[in-house]
Amino acid sequence: MDSGFRRKDGEVAVGAVCALTPTREHTAPCTLCGEYPAPRGGHKLTLPERLCYRPKMLTDRAATVLNLLVNEYVHTASPVASEEIARNPALRVSSATVRSTMSQLTEGGYISRPHVSAGGIPSDRGYRHYVESIPEAVGLPSRTRKAADRYLADAEPDVASWSRRCAEILSRITANLAIVTVPRARSPKLQHLQLVSLQEFTALLVIVLGEARLLKRLVPVDGPIGQDLLDRTAERLNNALSGLSRAEMQSRRMELNSFEERVKQDSMSLMLEAELGQTPEHHTEGLSRLLNQPEFAQGEIARRLVQMVEERVLLERVVSAAEEAEELSVYIGSENREESLRPFGVIICRYGVPGQISGTICVVGPRRMGYVQAIGGVRHLSAFMGQMVQGLHG
Repeated sequence: MDSGFRRKDGEVAVGAVCALTPTREHTAPCTLCGEYPAPRGGHKLTLPERLCYRPKMLTDRAATVLNLLVNEYVHTASPVASEEIARNPALRVSSATVRSTMSQLTEGGYISRPHVSAGGIPSDRGYRHYVESIPEAVGLPSRTRKAADRYLADAEPDVASWSRRCAEILSRITANLAIVTVPRARSPKLQHLQLVSLQEFTALLVIVLGEARLLKRLVPVDGPIGQDLLDRTAERLNNALSGLSRAEMQSRRMELNSFEERVKQDSMSLMLEAELGQTPEHHTEGLSRLLNQPEFAQGEIARRLVQMVEERVLLERVVSAAEEAEELSVYIGSENREESLRPFGVIICRYGVPGQISGTICVVGPRRMGYVQAIGGVRHLSAFMGQMVQGLHG
C-alpha cells in the first residue's frame, strides 16, 4: 500500500513530512530540520508539503497502546481514557503504565490531550502510524465480499453501471462518501458505430468506444435514406475503422462517398470531445452518511463539503491526487495538499488496464475513519473492477 511516502533510503520516517514538494528530489538537507542530506541520486516523496522530523521507533507497548486508542476513538469519537485501554485483555498492564505511555505518545505528537488527566485523541501522525500497521492482506469479511461481487456482476455489462454500483457498495461498507469515476482510455478507440433512421433527412449516429462508452450525434442527410442503406454504410465503416484511435482514423485512406465521409468526420469529432473532456463521468454516493458523522455537525464544515461536491471541486481534487498515486494511497488530514481537504481522510486507488484505460475509486471520510474496512473495501473493489474492465477491454 502506498501511504504517500516512499522510503528509499530508510531515513525518511513513516508519516514524515518534508518541506520539499511532491516528486522534487531531496538534493540538500531539509530546509526545516537540516538533518537529512539526500542519498546519492536523491529520493522522492509522493505527498504534499510536509515537515521532516527525526525518526523515532515506537516501542511495542507504545504501538499497541496507540493502535488500541485509535480503534476505540474510531468507534466512539470521544477522547479515550487510559482506564479504557488498560481494560483491554491484549495489553495486560496497569492504568498507570498506560498513562505513562500516553504521555510519551503525546510528547511524540501521536496523540493530543487538553491536560494530563484527559483522554487521548489521535493526531494525524497517530493515524498514520495506525494505517502503516494495517497488514497488506487486509480484506473485507467473506460475506461482505461475496455480496459485493454478486451485486457488481449482476449489473448491466457497461462501465457506467459498474461504476455506479461500485460507489453504492463502497459507501455502504464505509458509511462515508464514495466517488467512482467511469474508466477512460488515454486515446479512445472506436469499437463500432451504428446509424439509425429518425426522420426523412436525419439519422442518429451512435458510436461505442473501447471502454463501452456510448456517444451520439444527429447527422443530416441530403435526401431520403432508408435503414438498409444506413446499415450498409455503418458496416463498411466498421470494417475499415473498428479498433482505431481518432488519429489512426484520420490517417486511414479510404474511398468514401460524401455521406460516408460525413459520418467518419462526425465520429472523429465525437472521439475528440471524449479525449478533451475535462471532467470524467463519475458517481458519488453517501454524502448524507458523511454529513451524519459527528465531526461535521458544525454547519460551516458541512456547508463547504456540500459546495465542493455540487461544484465538482472535490471530484477534480480526487482525480488530480489519483494521477499522482501509483497504487492505493491514504491521505490523512494535513497530508492532503488542498487545505479544503484537511478535515478529511482520503483513500484513493486507480483501477483498469495499466497504460490503456483507468478510473478512480475513492472514499472520503473524517480523519477518524474506519481505515481497516475502508482500505479493504477500496482494495477489493478496485481489483474486481479492474478484472471486469479487463474482460470488456479484451
